[in-house]
Amino acid sequence: MRTENQGRAPIAGDGVIHPAQLTAIAALLLNDHVWKAAWPGVVTGKISDFAGLAFFPSLLVGAWEITCAALKRPFKPSRGVLFTAAIATALVFSLVKLWPPAGTAYRLGWAAMQWPFLALAALGSGRSTPALHPVALVQDPTDLVALPAIAVAVWTGLGRVRRRAPGQQGR
Repeated sequence: MRTENQGRAPIAGDGVIHPAQLTAIAALLLNDHVWKAAWPGVVTGKISDFAGLAFFPSLLVGAWEITCAALKRPFKPSRGVLFTAAIATALVFSLVKLWPPAGTAYRLGWAAMQWPFLALAALGSGRSTPALHPVALVQDPTDLVALPAIAVAVWTGLGRVRRRAPGQQGR
């Protein structure tokens, strides 16, 4: 599947709809909501790490591009943005898995992002708003074995950079 046509302007965030990215997102969702419950263990514990790292840099690039488009700023698929997203993903993932303060920030950050939706659902069903509950996190240094999965996002992102309209050069 081509996410943009040769010679046309890219669509902000379309890198996330590459088949490899969609496969990683599907694997993450299935694993977290079905497979871990059915087959808890080391394999399902690592699938989420591999799948998340395979798509997260593309999600960051997409967020950057959508923000640029919303602000009416020109953008194009960029090696610089892609590599920054990949390095940031690797760094944050490593810190969350290895450093307790980063793990705490992760648990509270995700809880805070989920809370508005949980509060709206509670209010909509006549219940009181829930308290903020930190999400679960297992800090396991062996999860760093999944870091090479970031190469999937880099591979798909570089494909977008190469397919830019003729005459456009990446940084």
